[in-house]
Amino acid sequence: MWSTAYGLIALAVVAFVVLYAALHAPAFTSVNLADQLYYAKSRLESSLPSLPRTDKPAYFRVYSNIVRIEAANATHGNHSFPVELPLGYRLAAEGNNLLYEIYLDVESCRPVSLQGGGAAVLYAVELRQSVDVLPWLAVYYADVNAAAYYGQLYSLYRAWGRPPAVGLDLGAPLSKAEWALVYNATSGSDVLYVAAPPSSPYIVVEDYPLAIPLACPR
Repeated sequence: MWSTAYGLIALAVVAFVVLYAALHAPAFTSVNLADQLYYAKSRLESSLPSLPRTDKPAYFRVYSNIVRIEAANATHGNHSFPVELPLGYRLAAEGNNLLYEIYLDVESCRPVSLQGGGAAVLYAVELRQSVDVLPWLAVYYADVNAAAYYGQLYSLYRAWGRPPAVGLDLGAPLSKAEWALVYNATSGSDVLYVAAPPSSPYIVVEDYPLAIPLACPR
């Protein structure tokens, strides 16, 4: 009889311990980093046209979510008007469990001859990012004649009374560009080389869904 009672008590103690552990165990939720990364990039994509712009290198080296621009004069017919050329970006946005950062800066633009004949402009863009693998990276060029594009920018300038930014304030149809990413194992930055037609006013580096326009310095 006593053995039966002790057995029931032991069984009750075990049941209590199991129930207590089940109620107080930490709850694990799945973490979808891909969704968080997409969300961070989407936030940056929607805010690109409204980000602060600076032509001061010191500001660009210090602050996040800023665009480095160069002030230039463009022409449309007999009219000369000011424009802003986006040359670099320092961007950052958070997901719940990650910080996405990307840095792009045009190092140079120069004319080159293509192997199959014809001419192109070769962009060299410094690229740094917090995510080692960029599975959605794609590069495009603005598939529009520069003269026609700057004519549209001139209309914006007259309407706004301020310099419009190439690629940021006015988009254009895009076509895939030839590009190569050269990795540097000894530094935190790589170099992205992009070949675009000489008539194209800018290129777009896309880390989907974030699309970043870049122009050549004058």
